[in-house]
Amino acid sequence: MRIAFILSPYCYYANIYNGVIVQAQCWRDALVALGHEVELVHPMSPIAWKSFDIVHLFQHGSWCGQLLESLAQDGAHTFFSPIIDPPRPYGQLAKLVSLVPFERLRLQQNQRMLRLYGETCQRFLSRSEHEKISLEAVGVPPEKIINVPISMSKDWVIDDAALNRYPRNGAVLHISHLAQPRKNVRALIEASIAKGFPLRLAGSLNDAAFASWLEGVQAAHPHITYLGRISDAQMEEEMLSCSVFCLPSLYEGVGLVALDAGYCGANLVSSVAGGTRDYLGEHSAYIDPLDKDALGEAIMRALDAPLPNVAAHHHVADNFSKLASGRNLEAAYASVL
Repeated sequence: MRIAFILSPYCYYANIYNGVIVQAQCWRDALVALGHEVELVHPMSPIAWKSFDIVHLFQHGSWCGQLLESLAQDGAHTFFSPIIDPPRPYGQLAKLVSLVPFERLRLQQNQRMLRLYGETCQRFLSRSEHEKISLEAVGVPPEKIINVPISMSKDWVIDDAALNRYPRNGAVLHISHLAQPRKNVRALIEASIAKGFPLRLAGSLNDAAFASWLEGVQAAHPHITYLGRISDAQMEEEMLSCSVFCLPSLYEGVGLVALDAGYCGANLVSSVAGGTRDYLGEHSAYIDPLDKDALGEAIMRALDAPLPNVAAHHHVADNFSKLASGRNLEAAYASVL
C-alpha cells in the first residue's frame, strides 16, 4: 500500500516531542517494516492524492474540514486519528453540543467538527475504549470506528536478563512536559516532599515561573532532582534504574511514556483519568489524580513491591510492540480496499 500521512499544524508547537508526531512516527516505522510506503506529505511539493491507497490525517481541528471534503470528492480512502483526550468520555452534553450548527455563524466547535467529519471521513481510528466512547457520543457512526492501540515509542531491545542486571535506585521517575497543568507534576512533587521518596524529573520545561519554583524546591529538598531534557539512551538508563514510574496526569489519552517504563520493568503508578488502563491493564496501580494523599500512598506501596516488574515487561512486549500495532493498522486499512 501507498499511504499518505498528514499531520496537524498544531504539531509545529512541540515539534518532535509532540505525542501526535511520536504516534505517526511509530506507525510509519511499522508500516515500512511491513513493506508499505508511507509519505509525510507537505505543501511544498505537488501532491497526487489519487496515487495513494490511503490518506491518513492526525489530530482533529478546523484545519482539516475542507481537506476532508475535497478528498471525499476525489474518492480517496480517508482515515482520521482525531486524538481526543478528555478527562472522562464524552456524554450527553457533548452529544447535544455536537448537534448545534455553529458553522452557520462561521464558528468552529470541537464536538461539532467531529460530528461533521464523521459524515465525511471513511474511517476513524480510536486508541482506546475511552476515545471510542467519546467519538460515538458526538455522532461518529460506530461502524466507522476501528480501535487500533498504538505502540511503545522506543526501539529498545531488553530481555529478562537485562532487567535483572540493573540495580534499582529506589527512586520515582517522571518524564513529561513538566509545566503543563494537566501533567499534574506539582502534586507529584508535593507527594515527594510529604513522603520523602527520591524523585527524578525529566523533560521539557518552558515555563519560567515553574522553572524558578522547581529550582527552589530542589534547593530545599535535595532528594528531588530535575535532569533536564534527556536523550533516548539516557531515558532507557533512567527507566531501567528507577523503582517506580509515575504518571499522575489529570487526564492522559494513552501515556506512551508509561508503556516504555513498563517495558523497562519499573513498577507503575498511573492516573485513572483517560485511556491508560486500556494499555497498562493490571500492571499498574491507579490513582485519582486529584487525591494527593492517595497518590503518595500508592507510590509508597509501589516502592515496596518486588522488582523488576517482569509481568509489565512481557505485557508491553507481547501486546504493544511497533510491529503488533502496525499489523493492526494494516488490517484497518485493508478493510476499505
